Amino acid sequence: MKLLIATLLLAIPILAAANDMPDAPFRTPPDERFVVSTSPYFHQPERAIANRLEYLGKSEQTNHFCLVGYRWKGGAETAWLHWKEEESLIPWYGNRDKRIRESSLMDDSDAVKWGRDTFEEGELVEVFRHNLSTRAWKQLAADCERYGKKYVFKPFVRHR
Repeated sequence: MKLLIATLLLAIPILAAANDMPDAPFRTPPDERFVVSTSPYFHQPERAIANRLEYLGKSEQTNHFCLVGYRWKGGAETAWLHWKEEESLIPWYGNRDKRIRESSLMDDSDAVKWGRDTFEEGELVEVFRHNLSTRAWKQLAADCERYGKKYVFKPFVRHR
């Protein structure tokens, strides 16, 4: 009997965790989260984030980020970067090639900025690739803050 109770107590958190994935903006909710830095497509995310800051002229201020990865049973992976100071979410698809991976966050047009690129569900809007419903934006940001890896970048200047 004790073994049965212990097994149930261990299984309940696993079952609960499977149901707490964000459902938006995904067509199919992800099956699991993963530590982004452990994937060869997202290796050393600090470099890609720092390159974004430098490219966008934001490296001379303190910046706070959160990074969360999602994986589906078929093997597909994607990551979302939450940039607190800019109130934006950035989808990141990574790359195995180091040069491409480290420059893959340098495009400002990929950001989904709160208020600018968000809409209320049911609104008649032209939905573009980098728009999210406010519900989806809030879900992703909250999920990242709860489960994602946090990064703080102090002001820096790179000398090339």
